[in-house]
Amino acid sequence: MANKNKKLTEEQEVELKMLLSNKEMLERSISEAEKAGKTSAAKQIKRALDEVVEHINTIDSSALEKKVEKKKKVDNTASLFQGTDLSVLDFLKDDEQTTEVATTSSEPAQMEEVHESFGNLVQDETVQAAATTFNNVDTNAQYDVIQLPSNGQCYANKLDRVPVAYLTAYDENIITSPNLYKDGLVIDFLLKNKIVNKDINVDELVSGDIDAIILWLRATSYGADFPVVVSDPETGEEIETVLDLTTFKPKDFKLIGDENGWFDFETPIRKDKIKFKYLSRKEEKALQRISELEALGAKAFMLDSERESLIAAMNNDKIITEGEKKAIRAAIKTMADWSKRLKEKSSNQHTNLITNSMLLQIMSVNGNTDKEYIAKFIKMMPARDSLMLRRYINENKPGIDFTFKVDRPESLGGGSFETFLNWDDSVFLNISEL
Repeated sequence: MANKNKKLTEEQEVELKMLLSNKEMLERSISEAEKAGKTSAAKQIKRALDEVVEHINTIDSSALEKKVEKKKKVDNTASLFQGTDLSVLDFLKDDEQTTEVATTSSEPAQMEEVHESFGNLVQDETVQAAATTFNNVDTNAQYDVIQLPSNGQCYANKLDRVPVAYLTAYDENIITSPNLYKDGLVIDFLLKNKIVNKDINVDELVSGDIDAIILWLRATSYGADFPVVVSDPETGEEIETVLDLTTFKPKDFKLIGDENGWFDFETPIRKDKIKFKYLSRKEEKALQRISELEALGAKAFMLDSERESLIAAMNNDKIITEGEKKAIRAAIKTMADWSKRLKEKSSNQHTNLITNSMLLQIMSVNGNTDKEYIAKFIKMMPARDSLMLRRYINENKPGIDFTFKVDRPESLGGGSFETFLNWDDSVFLNISEL
């Protein structure tokens, strides 16, 4: 163990700061996992935390004591699943609709060959010219500044760049933990750890901006090569190929947000003036949770319909034996019990993905921001107005263009086809195999 009074080298001081930052991130991650009921994930992170603490003590055994004395700030990060319920209106009432994102500037870092290939994902000119003061940033950490595809227009303060630190060996403790993928927490933990400015509320970043950050982390840490298996739309054959991540660029985002980060749209039929926003990652998770619960109710009513059809078919059939009818009745009872349990989770006969999504996205209608009013408006909205609004939102959504071309092998007929990379939380899943 290191002597408490030993003077640390400059390299040790830098490493110690990074380790202490990792320790705080892991402690927050454990707390969030426990709040979300993810006990297995919490255990995985705890093992990583123990390794970090051990390494800290080998450098400076008094560092943790000093940190405890200095630390007075309380982490108020809420559980990712807090406030999510079957009712979108309840979610909106519980959730603070804050879209401000503090962002910063920095100096160029390493991985030059990948850095240069990213084009306007990382812009040296804007980095060097930036005059924004860094708040709550460890300037000894190795990081770079990522230009957001939204250009900051989705946020109230319009700041359009975030400083992101490179992945370290300690981050791999999380990246290679299968349980975190199962629980859907890997990307959230990485973002909260690697975005250098802790004033930035990661939960409020829109998904397209998050994709850009994760794309940069994946490429700069493990190289630009990304192996995928795609299905040929003509033959159904699976084709293995390797993509160059540096070829994926941000979409051309031209919308201008107002002082709240909201955007304007006028419906073609009724000429209603709508202000909408793009959903944050937290809101998209809530929407997914709501849809999953509603799907349980829809499945229950599907089971009821199938059960009634099965009963009618059995009663009118002259071929099956009494023994077979007994087995069918047992199956029907099982279906009824299954349906009952599903209805205890949700009584919805169908999912409301379209209206739920619109209720989260629409912030005002003709100047009225009351969510109860907006909910009623959506229910009575002409189908064409609804379609055109959703199409406008989707076609202008900020993010990375993940389309790519696949060359078909000559053995499969040659030629090529275009497809889309499914960029999700699994992008680090097979890192341990590299």
